[in-house]
Formats: sequence, C-alpha cells, structure tokens
Amino acid sequence: MFATTRRRATAVLAAGTVPFLLLTACSSPSTDSGSGATAGGEVRMLVNLTDNLTQDYWNKLVKPFEDKTGIDVKIEGPTGKSVAETFPTQLAAGTAPDVIQSLFPDQQTAPELVDLSGEGWVKDTPMADTYAMEGKNYVVGVGSQAQSLVYYNKSAFAAAGITKTPETWDEFNETLQKLKTAGFTPLQSAGQFMTGLQLQQLWHPTLNIEHPKWQSSVTDESLTVGQAYQPMFEKYSKWIEDGYIAKDAVGLDPSAADANFIGGKVGMYPLGSWFVATLVKAGNLPFEVGVFSPPVDKGQDYPGPQGATMATPYMVYQGSKNLDASKQLVQYLVTDETAIKTQLTADGGFRAGYDVQTSDAGKDVQKIVDSAPSLVSVGQGAGDNQLPVAGFNPRFTQVAQSLFTGASPQDAANSIDQWVKENR
Repeated sequence: MFATTRRRATAVLAAGTVPFLLLTACSSPSTDSGSGATAGGEVRMLVNLTDNLTQDYWNKLVKPFEDKTGIDVKIEGPTGKSVAETFPTQLAAGTAPDVIQSLFPDQQTAPELVDLSGEGWVKDTPMADTYAMEGKNYVVGVGSQAQSLVYYNKSAFAAAGITKTPETWDEFNETLQKLKTAGFTPLQSAGQFMTGLQLQQLWHPTLNIEHPKWQSSVTDESLTVGQAYQPMFEKYSKWIEDGYIAKDAVGLDPSAADANFIGGKVGMYPLGSWFVATLVKAGNLPFEVGVFSPPVDKGQDYPGPQGATMATPYMVYQGSKNLDASKQLVQYLVTDETAIKTQLTADGGFRAGYDVQTSDAGKDVQKIVDSAPSLVSVGQGAGDNQLPVAGFNPRFTQVAQSLFTGASPQDAANSIDQWVKENR
C-alpha cells in the first residue's frame, strides 16, 4: 500500500465517504482495560520508522505509558521495506508483534486481529465507523489525514504571473504551462510509492464526484478501475510529454522530491497532509507555501470531495501473549491528550478539538478539510468499501510508472483492469 511505504503507512488506503467527524478530546485511560489486566510484561509494537518518526520519537511517545503501567513497550521497525511487507511475513513465521501501527485490516488479516468494538473508548476515535468491517472495529486511529492536496510555491506563481490557484483542469493546465515558461519544474513527482500515490491524490476529488464510493462500484462490476482512471492517465501522460513532469522523476527518491520543492525549484507538489511536518522541520523557506485542493472538471462544484485516511492507525494481534497490555497501549495512544497532540504534530494529522497546527500551511490544510463536502476513500478503500483485490496500491504504482516509460493511457487502463480480473 502507498501510505505505509511512504514516510508512513497511512497514505493511500482510506475510508469511504464520510462527513468530517466532530470529535472531542478524550481523557487519559486507566491502566485497567476491563479484563482483569495487571501491570507489567512486554508489548512488541511494529512501526514504520521514517525521517520524522524515528526510533527515539517512538520511545519518547510510549515512555509515559511505560512509567504509569510498568509495561515495557519494545519498538520494532520493519524487517522488510515497510510494515505492510513485514507483518504478513511475521504472521506466516509465527513471530507477529502484539501491536501493529500504520496498517488497515482487510479480509485476509481481519481474522488475525482483535475486535475492539467492545471497548468503550473506541467509538470516540476518528473515523472508527468508516473503517469498521461488518460492524467490527479491528483498527483505531489518532486522527484523520488529508490526502488530496497540492502544495505550491507562491513566489513561483507570482513570477509566472499566476494570480489564483486553479479550480478546473483547464486552469491547472494553464498553470503548468506558465510555470514551465517561468523556469520552474511545474509539477514535482517521484519514484517508489509516490508515483501512483500522487496520481491518485490529484484525481480523487474529480473521481468521487463522477463515481461516489468508486471502489464498491468496481466490486459490483458496474465500473472498472481502468474506466475510473483512464481520464487521469491521459492527463498525466500529456504532462510528461509536455515536460511539465520530468521524465526522470520516476527514479527520484521521495526525500529528494521534498528537497526540490523546499529548495524553491518547483511550482506545485501533490502530497498528503503529512508534508506539513516536513515543511515545519525545514524551518524558514525563501518563499511562502500555499495549499489548495486539486481541481475538478468544468461544471463540477469546487472543491470536490477530499481524499482522507485514518491517521496513525493501530491494530492488535489476536495471538498476542500479552493481550490486555496490548489493548491498554493502543487505548493510551489514541485517547491520551498528550499522546494525541504529539502524534498529530509529528505527522501532519488532524483531529477536531486539537489545535496543533502552527504553520500557515497546516492552517491552510485544516481549512481545506473543513470546507470539503466530504472525506472519501482513497486507493484500496477501507472498511466495507474496498476493492475486490488485495495489493492494489503497489500494482497501481507500477502502472503509473509505466506512463514514464512509454505506455499509453489505454495501455495503463488495460493493464490495471487485467490485473484486477486475474486477482479478484
């Protein structure tokens, strides 16, 4: 999945259409999970380690919990490229961790996870209902994360004579052309998971106006993925052809793409709300950063639905040898006020009732989330609104990358449809 492979795992698996949830802060949990737990023992937690979510960050995050409960939390990074790759391998080997961060359940993993529906604290966590499967809560999260965002260099826009952010695709194309003429990289892309992620992020507002809950439409065979994405494949292919996206961007490390934007070379950079934390860490930039919601087709209402995911999700392994302590840890991470603020600040998450955004870019993102007509599922989907195949996002990335190496939009559409047909 995209989100788990980027700088954290939540990028692109997401929820179905939901209104922005109005949530209130929760009090710190008791050390008693309601099942007779006693203090002490060890809990292994598998997390994605990134530039901003370091081993030291995770250790500091859980230390108050350890001090209060006497439970030792062992932070473990992936043995493969990501948690998404590592967790299934560990399950098969019988070495699965107690708590898993950054993944969402699917039909294959749900039987291996604890149903947290009976825990009273779960119902007040963000997007819990959206991610429920057949009424069962196998995952809980800290906040929500906006996915469909475009960061832009206001100085580049001014130099190119651009006076407003684009709201339609025609206006977006004009913006790209003006930025190129002014000597900027119009649209920054990158390799690895980001190629497919960015394409999806840009297209989701338009797609979800045309096909609300499109993942379910693919499942019931009233729509194919190729039909859903071919219009965007055509746009993206033309941008590569016109030099609005560098052809060698497909081989670029995501961190290098970040650096290009931060260095002032780039006009627009599609990415999720986690990029706010990267901007804050970068300090004072030589230009002002703005953020806008991706455009929609002419005649559609702007802004369109905002792609969103549950931010910093946690799951508990059913085979845990210290089940009560594992549930206590997850409860602490998603309900303790200090823990929530720490996590929201560290990775660009948003949660109503928690005013943690201090940067202008962060405040812009909050306004976009607040003004979105709905929050919609991205990528594979979430809960009961999922595609009928597993592993969609890595495959979609391969298809998106093929546009850089000569595949036509029709080739890309046919390829993803054939893959879905063979794997559903």
